[in-house]
Amino acid sequence: MKISVLICTRNRAESLDAALQRFFAQRFTGGYEFELIIIDNASTDETKQVIERCVAERPGMARYLFEKRRGLTFARNTGLRAARGEVVVFTDDDVLVTGNWLDEIHREFAADPSLCILGGRVLLASEKLKRVSLMPYEERRRLGLPDGVNYVMGANLAFRREVFERVGLFDVRLGAGRFFAGGDDMELVYRGLKAGCWLLYAPNVLVYHNHDRVTLKQACQLEYGYYKGYAAWLVKHSLGGDGCAMRMLYWLLLALPKWWRRKQEEPDEALLFRRSQLRGALVGLCAAPFVMWGNGWR
Repeated sequence: MKISVLICTRNRAESLDAALQRFFAQRFTGGYEFELIIIDNASTDETKQVIERCVAERPGMARYLFEKRRGLTFARNTGLRAARGEVVVFTDDDVLVTGNWLDEIHREFAADPSLCILGGRVLLASEKLKRVSLMPYEERRRLGLPDGVNYVMGANLAFRREVFERVGLFDVRLGAGRFFAGGDDMELVYRGLKAGCWLLYAPNVLVYHNHDRVTLKQACQLEYGYYKGYAAWLVKHSLGGDGCAMRMLYWLLLALPKWWRRKQEEPDEALLFRRSQLRGALVGLCAAPFVMWGNGWR
C-alpha cells in the first residue's frame, strides 16, 4: 500500500517547520510506502525555504507544489491531482503528529478493505490554546449519515482514493481563504457518505493541534468562519433537493434562536462564542443561495 500525505500551507513557516520535523520523527515501522506532498498556497514568508530544505534533506520522500490561487481547497485539489497513493491523508501545517500516526492509519486501512474514510482524534498541543478546532472523542465509532459529518476534521482525515473518483474533489467555494471559510472537509465527507461510503472514527489515530488561537476574539473569528461554511454546504445540497441536507438545515434553523439567549449561569465567554457561531451561520444562510449552485470542485 502507498500512502500520500498532503500538507497545505500559507505563511506559517515556523509552525510548518515544526510540523515537518515531527512528521519525520515517526517510527514508520513498515508494510507501506509513503510520500509527503507539501502545497504552498502562495506564501509570502519563508515557507518556500522551509519546504525546499525539507525536500533536499529527504530526497524521494517529500515533494513541493505551488498553488497560486488563494484558498485551502485550491491547494488540496492541487495536491490530490499529484498524489500517487492508494490512500490520501490530510493534516495541517500547525499539527504535531504522534510517533505512530501513519502506522495507525495504515493499520486501519489494511485491516478493512471496505474502509473508505477515516477520521482521527485531535487534541490541543498546549493548555494556553482556546478549545476550538479539536476532536477529543475517545470512543471508536463507525458512522454514516448524518452523524459522520460531526466526526470530521481536515487536520486528521484520510480517504481511500476511490472516494474522489466517485464524488469529485473539494468544493473550492468553501474552506480557509475563501468567503465561506470552513466546511470543505465536512462537505466532501458528506458526499462520500451519500455515495455509500462510511466513516470510521479511530481515536488511536492521534494528532495535536498547535493552532495559535489564544484569545476569545481569535476563537470567535474561527468559529464564525466555520459556521459560514457549514451553513453554505447545507444550503448547497438542500438546493439540489437532498432530503438529508434539508433535514439538517431544518434542525440548524430551529436551533439558531436558542444560540442567542444566555443559558442559566452561563459565563460571558461561552455566550460570545456561541453568538459568533450564530452570526456565521446566518451570514452563510443568507449568502449561500446566491453562490452555491452546481458542483464547484475545480
